[in-house]
Amino acid sequence: MKIIQSGINTLHVSNAILREYRTLQTFRKFTPEQLSSLLTWKSYFDLCDLDSGDIDKFQSYCREISGKEDNFRVGILMAHGTYSLFGKWCYEDGFFSKPVQVWIDKNDGVYDLLLLHVCNPRNAKPTIRKSIGVIPTNNVGSLWKDDKPGLVIPSRNIDVEFNLDDLVLETEGRKWKVLLKEFREKCER
Repeated sequence: MKIIQSGINTLHVSNAILREYRTLQTFRKFTPEQLSSLLTWKSYFDLCDLDSGDIDKFQSYCREISGKEDNFRVGILMAHGTYSLFGKWCYEDGFFSKPVQVWIDKNDGVYDLLLLHVCNPRNAKPTIRKSIGVIPTNNVGSLWKDDKPGLVIPSRNIDVEFNLDDLVLETEGRKWKVLLKEFREKCER
């Protein structure tokens, strides 16, 4: 696992993912800064279907929800997903798989927003207590854009599946309080 800082984003990238990118001819010439920017963008794009301008908007909405304008930090786990023999959602890093929940427990509250760029075809529901979390509900990548990720806002007891791209576009100029009320209503259904 390599930890890379890219602005407010801290990427926790598995060695397998880094190897895959480095074997592609195009990315061999990338500087470490360029590769970290690419991996950050890819995490937001694959999980949330957001492009560069929308990433800033989404982060500002998350800042508002968390109530933390200064020192807002994002933790991104980027690895291949799998399941243990006991059915636990895991990520691959090295020879043995590691539980995603252990990574969350270690980083929950350290970062204000957790992006889990880890395939989750069984739709496992991890526990997040302090940070806002974006959780895949299936495989992650360009081919799975129709699958809606989950948004977890522990301080507001919200855990719903929705399209983050629609959220960013529909919330232009709207207050988060209205959206949170709508999410609560969705959760109660």
